Amino acid sequence: MKNGILILLIAVCCMGCKPQYLKFDKNPPGLIPLVFAHDVIAKNNEYVGYCAFNPDGSELYYAVTNSEWSESYIVRVSSDSLEKKDTLYLEDRLYEGEPFVTKDGQSMYFTVIKPPSPGKMWHSDIYRVNKTSNGWGDPEILDSTINSQASEWHVSLTDNNVMYYTSEKENGTSALHGDIFRAELKNNKFVNVTKLPAPINTDHNDSDPLIAPNESYLIFHSNRPGGYGEHDLYISFNKNGEWTDPENMGKDINTAGWEMAPTLTPDGKYLLFTRREAMVTSKPSQIFWVSTQILEKYR
Repeated sequence: MKNGILILLIAVCCMGCKPQYLKFDKNPPGLIPLVFAHDVIAKNNEYVGYCAFNPDGSELYYAVTNSEWSESYIVRVSSDSLEKKDTLYLEDRLYEGEPFVTKDGQSMYFTVIKPPSPGKMWHSDIYRVNKTSNGWGDPEILDSTINSQASEWHVSLTDNNVMYYTSEKENGTSALHGDIFRAELKNNKFVNVTKLPAPINTDHNDSDPLIAPNESYLIFHSNRPGGYGEHDLYISFNKNGEWTDPENMGKDINTAGWEMAPTLTPDGKYLLFTRREAMVTSKPSQIFWVSTQILEKYR
């Protein structure tokens, strides 16, 4: 009985607890996107984007690029020390970004571009790094089940270890013509790799997938015709194993530039994404966030 009362008291106390991620920005948005944590992560007008939280929201990982998008590195900030920023340099000092932290917080996936061997093309690969008692360990490149001689990037996983990612392997090394793929993680190996069918994938660049934790919806960016800008965010819903026609998420989300890098807060209450004016631009990119209640209007 005493244990039951103790559990009840803890539950009641926690009802009033604020999520850790609100320490980065204490003013959460409604249905209109707002800049996320500007005074914490972008006060020096850095080109920021592609962010991820650890499971309890107490750590934020995000990428910093430049005006030409020619370099990238991952920064970590703790909610307990907002002024302290750690640059990770997990595998390479020139280009690594697009972090995704798993539900258990024990692994992080990220994208790396290294100078190619003589005669080879530049391309990106997906890496994974595991947590150790001393922090992040030694990264490993995912094998040829996932990576290819073309580019692979931007991982998103469900709670059941189903991974969605982007690959150009069916398009050679065609710049900015990715397709979204699905793979299952079983016994620490990826199996059952499949390319998502139309209307998710088109003859245009369909990439940066965000898969819902229960695989009920998919948000991604695309430069398919009919959008508001160079790349827009689209959403599709899983109806009995079939994906609905992707719907443009509208002018409140999309602009004339690039909308990309969708992700969620750990509790799923907010959608975050990156806005960048153009591939090459003098205007720093920013991370925005919006309530996931906005998704209801697309169902």
